[in-house]
Amino acid sequence: QMAGSLLITSLAAVAVWQAGRAALPVAAPFILAWLLSPAIARWVSVAPVDAGSLAISEADAGALRLIARRTWRFFETFVTAADNMLPPDNFQEDPTAVVAHRTSPTNIGLLLLSTAAAREFGWIGTLEAVERLEATLATVGRLKRFRGHFCNWYDTTDLRPLDPIYVSSVDSGNLAGHLIALANTCAAWRHGPAGTTAIAVGVGDSLALAREALQALPDDRRTHLVTSRELVAALDDVAAALQRLPDGLGDLVAGAGKAADLARVLADERADAASEDVLFWVEAAQRSVASQHRDVMQDAETSTALSRRLQTIEVTTRALVTAMEFD
Repeated sequence: QMAGSLLITSLAAVAVWQAGRAALPVAAPFILAWLLSPAIARWVSVAPVDAGSLAISEADAGALRLIARRTWRFFETFVTAADNMLPPDNFQEDPTAVVAHRTSPTNIGLLLLSTAAAREFGWIGTLEAVERLEATLATVGRLKRFRGHFCNWYDTTDLRPLDPIYVSSVDSGNLAGHLIALANTCAAWRHGPAGTTAIAVGVGDSLALAREALQALPDDRRTHLVTSRELVAALDDVAAALQRLPDGLGDLVAGAGKAADLARVLADERADAASEDVLFWVEAAQRSVASQHRDVMQDAETSTALSRRLQTIEVTTRALVTAMEFD
């Protein structure tokens, strides 16, 4: 793509030579840099060999995974059909709960990449990830654009660009980078499903957060239909089933359902924010199990169709980047 620069460089060198050889020592460094520009461009674009291999302790890795899992909670909670499967810009907790029903290209890119990360971490299965990506990209295809670029703000409820309408080069660059990463991720997913290790660790993240929430429950000494100890025992059963994958998949589904039922009874009885938090994470573990179970149970026809859907997402995301006119 940069072959034209070599021709221009050669013509520039000839022009300097013809104009006067005395200028050659001054011009030579610039001509040489120009001549090497394709190689330099490739060098700065290639990812480092050790990318993704940063040494990190097991404790730090676990802490970072839980931070990431809490972050994904925002997207799975607020990215809904009411917002056309687009991410609201923010959620205000105090003094009143308010969802900002607007989004930007950067927000959309973060949603797409977070969805890919959720599948990579084992929080959702490939089928669910594809469904989420398809729904968001379908909406993206309906958004008003200018020379391929998305406007900086859209109303997530009716998709109209918000005034004043303008294009942000920063947001366009962010979105383009996220789309390229997503396209490459979908290409990688076509080679096979996630392994049982990713499933076990992904469900384990929600279990760990459920245990944290359980520990934060105030001990009011009242008699309850379901006690924290019973719920802990149910979570232990789920954790044990995770260790027996893939053979323990049936026990895992049943155990996650039992734990969720107990958490619902506990939350209904206590009716406080702390128990609602416990319920969310226990149900999150159950949703992860159900999502991964869908992937495991798919037949050959569904697998083939899934590969085609991933290819369509890859092509669509690359086309969105190509359509952006970057000068």
